[in-house]
Amino acid sequence: MANVIDPETHADLIELQLAVFAADRELSAYTGDDAEPLREAMRQAAAKKNQALEDSGLVGEHGWYTAEQDLKRAARAAEAG
Repeated sequence: MANVIDPETHADLIELQLAVFAADRELSAYTGDDAEPLREAMRQAAAKKNQALEDSGLVGEHGWYTAEQDLKRAARAAEAG
């Protein structure tokens, strides 16, 4: 099955997914006592990405699983260069 995410058409979604990846890496690397601000940043990044993904119509057309997994794959490909 082809990826439902087109890198050019969905560049904004890919950027939002990259922000989620970055927030997750920052949270995972944190070794301090109060990670709540980082957890909240992660929640906010994910919520913003999820809303944009739903607003794009991809969720309605392909379902959450396919849209989200394909977005993650496209974002990883963008990170890899």
